[in-house]
Amino acid sequence: MLADALQDLARVRLVDDDGQEEFLEPLPPATEEEIARFEPGLPSPLPTEIRDALLVSRGLANGPLESFDLMDLGGFGMEDVFPHAHPIGHDGFGNYWVVDLHAGSVAWSPVFFACHDPPVIAFQSETVEQFVRDAVAMWRPVHPRSPVDEVHEDVTDRIWATNPGVIPHDEAAASPDPVLQDFASTLDSAAVLADLRRAKLGDGFSWGRYGPRTSWVRHGTERLWATVPPRKRRSLLARLFGG
Repeated sequence: MLADALQDLARVRLVDDDGQEEFLEPLPPATEEEIARFEPGLPSPLPTEIRDALLVSRGLANGPLESFDLMDLGGFGMEDVFPHAHPIGHDGFGNYWVVDLHAGSVAWSPVFFACHDPPVIAFQSETVEQFVRDAVAMWRPVHPRSPVDEVHEDVTDRIWATNPGVIPHDEAAASPDPVLQDFASTLDSAAVLADLRRAKLGDGFSWGRYGPRTSWVRHGTERLWATVPPRKRRSLLARLFGG
C-alpha cells in the first residue's frame, strides 16, 4: 500500500547523483480539513488508499525528483490528452508525472510521464506506490536500473525517434477491435491514432510530432487518442504555376 511505502521511505539514507549522502524527508501529513477541501477538485472520489497515504504524508520534501506531492503540484495543462490529469511528480524542467483520472476512476492508476522535450507521453507505472518506489530507486545503487530513470532519460527519446503504437486510420477502421473501429468511424480519414489501453513500460506516443499546435481527441475515458496531421502546404512556386 502507498501509506506503507511512505512510512518505509521516511529517513531512508540514499546517495544522490553527486555521491552525497541524503536522507528522505517526508512532507507533513494532510489534515482531514485539507483533504475535505482537496477532494471536490478531483473528478472522482478519493480512493481509500490515497486517503490513508495522505494521513501519513503528502509526499517527499527531498529526493531524486524535484517534487513529489500527492495534493498540490498544479501547473499542468494538456487537457486534450488528459482532461482530468492529476500531477504528482515534477522533474524541475517542466515535465510531469501525472495520474490519469476520470469521473469513473476507482483508483489512482496508471501513472504517465508527460514530457515536452521531446514532446511525448510515456507510460510509467501501474500504481502510485510503484512509481514512488521506482523514483527512490534512482538514488539506490541497485540493478536493474530504476524504471523512472529509464523513462526520463531513454524512453522519451526512443518514443520520439520511433513513434511506436501509432495506428493509421484505415488500419483502425478495419480492426477487429470494436472500440478501435468505433473511434475510427468518428474521425477524418487522415487521422492517426495512439493506443495505450494495454500500455507497458516503454510505450507511448509523440504528442507534439506535428508541431506545437497539434491537438488530440480522446475516445471518452479510453486511453485512446487521435489527431489529424497537418496537410503539407504546396510551395509558393507550385501554387503560382499549378504544380
